[in-house]
Amino acid sequence: MKWFNRKHDHLLGIDISTAAVKLLELSKTGSRYKVESYAVAPLAQDAVVDNNISNIEMIAEAIKVAVKQSGTRERHACVAIAGSSVMTKVISMSGKLSEDEMEEQIMVEADQYIPYSLDEVRLDFEVQHVNEANPEMVDVLLAASRRENQARHATSRNSGTPVAYQGLKITTSLSSVSMTFSGG
Repeated sequence: MKWFNRKHDHLLGIDISTAAVKLLELSKTGSRYKVESYAVAPLAQDAVVDNNISNIEMIAEAIKVAVKQSGTRERHACVAIAGSSVMTKVISMSGKLSEDEMEEQIMVEADQYIPYSLDEVRLDFEVQHVNEANPEMVDVLLAASRRENQARHATSRNSGTPVAYQGLKITTSLSSVSMTFSGG
């Protein structure tokens, strides 16, 4: 997955731990990266329990605080799902395939690697390197997360509805949680 493309020269990453929400904004110029902004907003002890978000409203408020502290103007963010909620497997594929062709082939063959119905998961992949045993092949990291894990990050535990606080809208995208901030 390409994080930086022609439409976005900045990337806003958000890490939600048991103690805090950490935000880091990066920009890319050529092959170099630059930290544009960062912030840390503390969390109450019961916001994240056993690496699972237990109070999405507290998380949303901490994200809002971190965004304000950082001064970022970026409105798209990537948030990782905890490793315990993601299945990964390295597979070998032809190095001659385009990214779109790889995606098509992965979708056709994914049921071999994922122990759940493909309707229940979101998939993502990234080419790692040329396969050492066969230089015509590449090793591809396949990641899958059950949709229910992502939904937990994007909905209120109490009401089961999407969280939207003062312009913060959380939606899911593949194996990460994508956030879009509307307004200011």
